[in-house]
Amino acid sequence: MIMNTRTVISITLLAFGVGGLCGYMSRVRSTDSSLVLSTKDLLSDEYVTPPDTFSRIKNTRNALDALSTRAALGITETLAAYDSLPRTSESERRKSEEILARAIHASEGAMQEFEGTPQQLVIVPTFLRALRMAGQFNRWIELYVQTLYAHPTHAVVSNLANDAAKISQVSGQQQQVLEALRYVIASPAEFEGRAEVQAALTSAFASTNSQASVQSSQTDHPFNCLQL
Repeated sequence: MIMNTRTVISITLLAFGVGGLCGYMSRVRSTDSSLVLSTKDLLSDEYVTPPDTFSRIKNTRNALDALSTRAALGITETLAAYDSLPRTSESERRKSEEILARAIHASEGAMQEFEGTPQQLVIVPTFLRALRMAGQFNRWIELYVQTLYAHPTHAVVSNLANDAAKISQVSGQQQQVLEALRYVIASPAEFEGRAEVQAALTSAFASTNSQASVQSSQTDHPFNCLQL
């Protein structure tokens, strides 16, 4: 049940992609190895073991919670570094783009490391922030919708529902987001963020209808768009 060295190192590098790498690695190496498990180990048959191992399972979950939080913080620090860099010259712009690309790469790695675990949802908001800062709106919507269908009542979905409605207008994915938000609202289950999702759905629906009306008007009166 012990996590292999490669997985520990990979998560460590994700958590401290910009600074503090050495200190963090030393803390991970000093951690009791019995408490640090890989995703593969966590989802193995031993996960549903007799009661005498429940405390170990709890410790494992706590360890994964800590690792995912550290990874998210490391990515957040990278994004903060990107925000603080000047971009007045070409070399400065290249440097800032490299930092942002590093944050996105770290996010991708963290998503893969925590795939299939609740801890992946700790990484999602930070990854979405990195994608938005990079102007990768199509990927933003794809990740949001994927998260929505997997965890429709999770706070990540409701907290970012309004952002999804706005970004979908930029990326041209309004219909995809509308369908996804309708899916959430159609659920009979009550959840804390239902009002936020409903408000985002109403806003997205109104925006889609408004755009459709403008397009219809331009079609009916093709010379309107040529007025000086």
